[in-house]
Amino acid sequence: MSINNYDNSLNGVLKSENFDFSKNTTYGLGGFAKTAYFPKNSNELMSVFNHIKRRGDKLAVIGNGSDILASDKGFDGSVICTKSLKGITLTDNNTVICQAGATVSELLKFCTDNGLGGLEYLAGIPATLGGVVCMNAGAGGRYICGDVVKVDYFDGKNRSFSNKQCKFDYKYSIMRDIIGVISTVELKIEPKNREIVERDIKNVLSGRSWHPKGKSCGCVFMNPAGLSAGKIIDDCGLKGACIGGAVVSDIHANFILNRGGSSSDVKELIDRVKNTVLKNTGILLREEVVYIGDF
Repeated sequence: MSINNYDNSLNGVLKSENFDFSKNTTYGLGGFAKTAYFPKNSNELMSVFNHIKRRGDKLAVIGNGSDILASDKGFDGSVICTKSLKGITLTDNNTVICQAGATVSELLKFCTDNGLGGLEYLAGIPATLGGVVCMNAGAGGRYICGDVVKVDYFDGKNRSFSNKQCKFDYKYSIMRDIIGVISTVELKIEPKNREIVERDIKNVLSGRSWHPKGKSCGCVFMNPAGLSAGKIIDDCGLKGACIGGAVVSDIHANFILNRGGSSSDVKELIDRVKNTVLKNTGILLREEVVYIGDF
């Protein structure tokens, strides 16, 4: 994958030919996209989005690639990668404004350095803030929707969504149904002693330390109402099930690990788990992981 300065018509946006999903997702899997762009600010983001739309290309948006399974065949379209959209700003209203490409770890370091609390529950989530908000991610029974004030979004027009307008639900926001890109998110915070923030982050990370190690997307399936997808899968005797280099973790059954396999292996194992659970329990599990490309 080569990255070079693009022409001035796109404000010198960094562009990549043959974008390799296997090097840009936590699964470490997937083929190539013909083109990827790495905007560094909102003006570049708008220029890139409009350029892709004028060309009539399919569009995929990724941040840290932590909840994505990309096809081995790649993606016949263009990618906007938000990793270069960096920056976190403290406002006078007990909020922080985060560029979409800021990572959870960068946000929590900013909060720690500035004595700000309320977001420690996000510790250990390997994602950018744009992805966290789009997927309404969270941990320990808390979700980012509880802390979102506003989301700025571009879909050919600049839009600003209030918390209510985001239509948050379990692992869902309205942004999942719109072809566009989150540019910034505004989150509530509260003044808090730095040592207490550090302690709380360590406690959250300690609580996540038992999660399976290795290449994965985190939890593959959403939890059915009042139930645990991992327990359901475990009760169906699927821990350790494998296809090729994909395996259901024997520590947490809602994790499917890549141990030298392919995206096709993972997808086939996901389908096997879904079918087995449906046959044994009548429950149809829904994927949390997002697919890119054809399977």
